[in-house]
Amino acid sequence: MAPIRHESLDREDREDVPFLDSPDPSNPGPAHRHVHSKPSIGSRPVKANASASAISFRLKATLFAMVLAVEIGFAFLEGPMVRIMESIACRQHFLGVDPTKIGADGQVPEAMCKIGEVQAELAAVKGYHMFFDGSLSALLAIPYGLLADRRGRKSTLALSLPGFGLNSILTIVILWFSDIFPLRALWFTALTWVFGGGPVVSFAIIWTMMADVTTEAERAGIFFQFAIVSMGADFASSALSSYLMTLDPWIPLVTGFAIVMAGMMLILVLPETKHALPPRKAEPTHVEMSDLTDDPQRKISLHSLNEPEPYRTEPDMNGDHENEPPSWSIQSYSHQSILAKFRANYRFYLKPYRFILNRKPVLLLLTAFLVYRLSRGSSWFLTQYISTRYSWTLAQANFLVSARPTVSIPLFLFGLPFLKSRVLNPRLSSTEKDLWLARRSIFCLTVGTLGIGLSPTIATLIPSMIIQTSGSGFVFLCRSIITTLVERDETARLFTAIEIIQSLGNVVASLSITTVFQIGLRLGGFWIGLAWMMTSTLFCLVGVAIWSFNLPPSPPTPDFVVEDYDEDDRA
Repeated sequence: MAPIRHESLDREDREDVPFLDSPDPSNPGPAHRHVHSKPSIGSRPVKANASASAISFRLKATLFAMVLAVEIGFAFLEGPMVRIMESIACRQHFLGVDPTKIGADGQVPEAMCKIGEVQAELAAVKGYHMFFDGSLSALLAIPYGLLADRRGRKSTLALSLPGFGLNSILTIVILWFSDIFPLRALWFTALTWVFGGGPVVSFAIIWTMMADVTTEAERAGIFFQFAIVSMGADFASSALSSYLMTLDPWIPLVTGFAIVMAGMMLILVLPETKHALPPRKAEPTHVEMSDLTDDPQRKISLHSLNEPEPYRTEPDMNGDHENEPPSWSIQSYSHQSILAKFRANYRFYLKPYRFILNRKPVLLLLTAFLVYRLSRGSSWFLTQYISTRYSWTLAQANFLVSARPTVSIPLFLFGLPFLKSRVLNPRLSSTEKDLWLARRSIFCLTVGTLGIGLSPTIATLIPSMIIQTSGSGFVFLCRSIITTLVERDETARLFTAIEIIQSLGNVVASLSITTVFQIGLRLGGFWIGLAWMMTSTLFCLVGVAIWSFNLPPSPPTPDFVVEDYDEDDRA
């Protein structure tokens, strides 16, 4: 793709903003501006030209199509995967207990598979499958994030194509040849995420690319649009998948994998956002930073921030070069041990994330993301829970679960916007309104989840699910709030941290929720909902964090921001 010249677009809104900013102090990246601070030089309102708008629209449209396809594919997969795994576990159980229960077609009637032994094995296979997926994805998130910064986002996303393809093929082979491969062989499919890092890395880069081409005012709306697209796709595809399951669960399973791969193939038509726009040259091009600060160490020409840094061999880490990346050249091994190199790289590559540890509000919200993800672990077993507790078929249970977007989509389209614009105090800022809504959302999640765990019948379960779904905007509201707490050039690293934390939450949840759900199945009766009772307690902890959270005051204006900008405009 030929570079498109565009002089006036603000550097933070360019598509070539690094996925992970370089920590090299000689190339500090965009000027740090907080959303509450005054504009800096070169950031006064400008009108983007047609070329930049076309690139932005193309990127957004392609990313939306990718998200839509992947969400549809995953929604197709969930119900059929559970049913096929249940049938395999059920057949293997009765082979050792009572082979006469197995029909001529080699299958056991679904109604006979709701016994505790079969459901406990199914929960173990699902739970540990998620554990291995999440563990490997969390380990690979940072290195692939750094690769996206060095080599480009499109090329890093493209590495995930063989990973998704191999994962689909291995899963189908293991399930189809269940007389050869044990059901727990599915755990080894997690190794395919070595290629590209899996969904965690892919979605982290997608969120980052979308944030690169949106302003602060647009970002919350874009997040909710993504959410609505995902929920709409989930509703339609899950309903269709439930119908196809009544015919043959293999039909929606294979269809789901095909749709996921089709969505991931759109990577090939994505623009390379790292180099989509040329560096902006400020006017005048040689304005010195010393004009705005007395610090002689910061006399760096503004135009030099946009010049590509030439490759250089890094100095020996034994010297006073702690801010420079260590060299892994052959020559360096004669001077330093491998352990010293490892420590040096550890310090260097984690340094860009220190801004998270230095900001307590950001840490508090990240804790909420972690516990929220732990709490959401029970949703993985909701279809199985409904089928077991209320003696429904998995197709019926999957259809009921898929109906949740009929509540969440109107909530996102009309409910939350109406509350923000018509009900809440207009004197509140947009972020303050998001915080108010997040607090009420976590309350709905807590009450609704507890109701699901305690419901003795479907008649009480459905209202509880409606209440729980009413809080589904919580994570998107928190994502919007936390974005306003960091600088524009820190957003990519923040999103990477969020994805890693949520992946770690999945890892812990896959073990804890699986164990608790198995205990509930063994106890039976009222205690089948034990996992949802525990989840409600975790939501309470998130609620405490959110209700104790207060938005920080606007930070002091950086010394390189024009102080009298507003006064000049009024004049």
